Amino acid sequence: MGEDVFWAIRGGGGGGSWGVVYAWKIRLVEVPKTVTVFTPTRNGTKAALAGLVHRWQFVAPALPDEFYLSVNLTIGGPPIWQQEDAVISVFLGPKELALSVLREKFPELDLAEAEVSETSWIESAARLAGLSSAADLASRVPNPKAASPKRAFQTKTDFVRQPIPRDGLTALLRFLAGGPPGGYVSLDPYGGAMARAGAGDTPFPHRAGVLYGAVYVVVWEPTADDVRAWWDVEPYSRWLQSLYWAVMLPYVSRDPRAAYVNYLDLDLDPRFGEESIRVNRSLSAVDRARVTWGAAYFTVENYDRLVRAKTLIDPDNVFNHAQSIPPLQKQG
Repeated sequence: MGEDVFWAIRGGGGGGSWGVVYAWKIRLVEVPKTVTVFTPTRNGTKAALAGLVHRWQFVAPALPDEFYLSVNLTIGGPPIWQQEDAVISVFLGPKELALSVLREKFPELDLAEAEVSETSWIESAARLAGLSSAADLASRVPNPKAASPKRAFQTKTDFVRQPIPRDGLTALLRFLAGGPPGGYVSLDPYGGAMARAGAGDTPFPHRAGVLYGAVYVVVWEPTADDVRAWWDVEPYSRWLQSLYWAVMLPYVSRDPRAAYVNYLDLDLDPRFGEESIRVNRSLSAVDRARVTWGAAYFTVENYDRLVRAKTLIDPDNVFNHAQSIPPLQKQG
């Protein structure tokens, strides 16, 4: 396989670029039999919730490795005075210790014992995924006779390296309050083991210095069975682009503006517009991908190494999609 190819398949964009992986050996991470999970919701004014999220930025990335403490801003609909934040957390340990740590590190959350429960790790994973229990997974198996909700969504991502000031968070909450009901933002903390790996240890480079990742999502339900209704994305896409470019641009990583590869973003281009299209047509596939999304997902150095690996394993680009790693052009 070679060192570059083995490096590439561990975070280099998935099987859509590299082929079919038919055997995989993994090292499991030990977890305790009992973990602690809590998903409390906090209501308040924009200013109050901006203060809570502002404090979260300093706490969550610096918590012990056993903690995961994310925030969902789920505030769609018409402008209102009351806003809502949902905290999502799992702690690999007992409830008493989780409460003790958070009451010391994050007293602003005002976490009550009744909001915290102990369970198994697999049940906590189901809770964090929005399911009632692990058994609920069985009901998610496709059933052609059962009606299931039909939803579409669009996503964009960022990485935050410096805490966003309170006025920036207030502006974000204000924008969300005026958005569609299906618009929300997830803030996922980094730090811990994520930060201890080097930027080039795997293709995924966004590690040391990253406070958290930001995921912007808008979900909608097509109003007709007509397949064309699925492509009626313009109002939702316009709202998402405004959030990404107008609201969040001053506060996120830059040069390049980084993005999370597991949410492929076909609008990801720092120039964004007709000038981008004109310039990109003059570039090779490798160079065009580098400036539009390669550097954002992987950094220039990691992207170029991925291209070398792709050229070794799939020089004819058999495995490809809209943002798969392109091989170098054959000479002659």
